[in-house]
Amino acid sequence: MELFDRLMNPNWKNIPMEHKLVLASSVIRYFVNPLLPVADIRPAYFQMGGIKTETFTVEINGAPFVFVPGQQEAVLGWDSGISGLDPLDISSDRKEMYLAIENCLKLSVQGAEFLHDDHWMKKKIEPIHSLEELEGLVNGQMSRLRTTAVPPLLVEVNPHYVGMTKVGNYAVINGKFEGQLDWFSRHEKAIHQALMPSATGSSVFADFPAHLVQNDSFFLKQNEDLDSYAVFAPYETTYAEMRKQLEKDGMGLLSTDEWEYCCGASTRRLFRWGNQLHRNLFEPEESHLYKKNMFGLEIANMGWGPELVEDGLLAKGGWISIQAENILEKLLPYATYYENYADALSEKQQEPLVPGYYCARRSIRIEM
Repeated sequence: MELFDRLMNPNWKNIPMEHKLVLASSVIRYFVNPLLPVADIRPAYFQMGGIKTETFTVEINGAPFVFVPGQQEAVLGWDSGISGLDPLDISSDRKEMYLAIENCLKLSVQGAEFLHDDHWMKKKIEPIHSLEELEGLVNGQMSRLRTTAVPPLLVEVNPHYVGMTKVGNYAVINGKFEGQLDWFSRHEKAIHQALMPSATGSSVFADFPAHLVQNDSFFLKQNEDLDSYAVFAPYETTYAEMRKQLEKDGMGLLSTDEWEYCCGASTRRLFRWGNQLHRNLFEPEESHLYKKNMFGLEIANMGWGPELVEDGLLAKGGWISIQAENILEKLLPYATYYENYADALSEKQQEPLVPGYYCARRSIRIEM
């Protein structure tokens, strides 16, 4: 059996892990730019919604990547409306869900914050009056049903904010900064004032925000330890410039087909975790909106905007629809097959992107 055939499902599923790691070495040898440092090849196991994947992860140029096996006949797209969803889950009367959403939004940055547009967040959308109307809305915002071949891929585990570069980490308690000190010296006062606008000490530590976007100066995102922030600085770039930079390293973006496959594994479900819309979706410790999926990817997750892809509308996924009244309509941007016409870049490849609003991830296509 040829190398490429072994990297495709169902063949990949039937190969013992020790043999998978041998194949991993071949994939890296033949398909990763030899000028990029590679380290830490290790077995990995992921699952979501009953779909399990046995694969490997590898660090390329300092970032974690995961191998996603190919699929010869991947069924993508959606034309089933709200089929499979519980009518109670998508009822507009679920007050407890909307309260949970409000609490959850405080923990994750939203697109309007990068746009500096409060009006956008408060804009009203016409309400849904019937299940038939909701069904039409869903089908109208999903990609067409199709069967296609998806090649094996090495995919960056975490996306990054386009137009934002990480300049360091800021420790709140002692005020220490690790990173680009020259940049920090110019913004230290503004960061301190933004985090503690009316206090002089750490007594208000409990009130520190989970994230903070300060005009066009910086973006702070609280780390998991809650004691420090990742600090990002904005810079100007376009879709075309970013694509060109990736190609220099022998990488690229996912295609639309590849993105949908990497998000939902070709399952016949609206969301990667299934069709359930329960309250725990908005409880970060339990929510699928914050977890890695069945391929070990952080994809279409809360706190990330439209992800750049190389074809079609040039963007997949999107920000939660804050203005929508119906719970399903709010969450449609996280659906595996969602088509984001509002943030399409097909005619805007040379225009500067709003720093932080879009995200992107690197990938390496394994093709013979």
